[in-house]
This record gives sequence, C-alpha cells and structure tokens, in this order.
Amino acid sequence: MTELSAYGHMIDGASGNLRDAVAVVSADDFGKRPAPGANPVHFIYFHVLRHWDRDINVYCKQEPPAQDAWHRHGLSEALDYEPLDIGTDGIGTGYGYSAEEVDGLPLDAEGLGRYHDILLEETHAYLASLDTATFDDPKEFEGRSYTIGQRLRHLVAHTYLHLGDIEYAKGLLGAPAGDFPTLS
Repeated sequence: MTELSAYGHMIDGASGNLRDAVAVVSADDFGKRPAPGANPVHFIYFHVLRHWDRDINVYCKQEPPAQDAWHRHGLSEALDYEPLDIGTDGIGTGYGYSAEEVDGLPLDAEGLGRYHDILLEETHAYLASLDTATFDDPKEFEGRSYTIGQRLRHLVAHTYLHLGDIEYAKGLLGAPAGDFPTLS
C-alpha cells in the first residue's frame, strides 16, 4: 500500500462511518438540539463536510473559498443557504455561529448527503492527481503554513473527532448508534 492509497482508505473509512452515523437519525431528530445550547446532528454533519471541502479545495487545491465544492455544485441555491460570511472569519464552516445561525441551517439530509457524495468523489479525483512526493511541499493560505499531508490528516482526524459528537448527540436524543466495525 502506498501513502496515497492509505489516505484514500482512511478517508473512505471516515466517510463511511460518518454516513452510517447520520443515516440512523430520524428526520425529527436530525435538526433537534439534544440539550439547550448543544448542536443538532445536522449542524455537526454540515460542519464536518464544510471543513472537508475547505481542506481539499481551499487548502490543498488552493481555490478561493467561493469556488469550493459547495459553490461550484450549486448547493447555495439548491439548499437556499449561503455559508460564506457567517461565523468566525466569515468562513461558513460552523465555527463561531450564533444559536440563530445554527438554527438557520436548512434541515435537508438529502442535500447534505449529496454534498457528502460530491466531496468523496472530488477527494478521490484529487488524490488520483497527486504524486506522493508533493505531500510535504510547503503551502500557505491566509498566513497559515501547512503541507497537503497535514491537511489530509486533518480531514480524517476532524471527521472522527466529530463522529464522537454526533454519537453523543444521538445518545442524548435516544437515536440508535451507528454501525461501526469491530476491531479484532
């Protein structure tokens, strides 16, 4: 297995676990706050996907934020929701959202699922275009230095971090746990 294929496998695993985690949440529970001030499942899912988009398209490919997958694939129009200029630094990923902004995110499981599919497809296409030697080439965006390898590791780690949040929220709501593989 090459380093490149290992990233593909890790991203597939994180993506599959994320999809399984949200698939068992009822339509009623998808946008329900599990406790006062706690984020609903749909918002955590959106947050994970927005950061995934940012990792691949803004950081790795160095596209402008308005040219990320969300925007190129018309999700602002389809979901009637424009994330840019919301939250911390206006990056629209869920950081720094007010309670009203969290509640303003559309409850569209199908739309977020389509976004998830787009990101997975684009990520695999991007990985197929890479040479492992470029993983450690320094890049910079908005004064932040990083490598492609660091952003890919962030994508995987960030997804798993928030899977825990989704499972916790589901537990508070009484939703069933995701179907995670057993380790042997």
